[in-house]
Amino acid sequence: MNFIKWADAKNFISVRSFVLYVTVWMTWEAFHWAAVFATLTEKTGADVALIIAAVTAPISVLQGFVFKVYSESRAQ
Repeated sequence: MNFIKWADAKNFISVRSFVLYVTVWMTWEAFHWAAVFATLTEKTGADVALIIAAVTAPISVLQGFVFKVYSESRAQ
């Protein structure tokens, strides 16, 4: 965590950008997992859809929140 504070103070990378990039990566990983799960599972269609929604919905909400905060902080 000290590296992030140092990098932000030196304008090497902003914490806002770092958080946005990490959240985009997490979103990619969640949707990649969902695609692999959907192709390899033995479950029925409705069960697969519910499991994928349970995994990807929270990360989608987080992504929306982080992007909103990032956009608002850039406007200041």
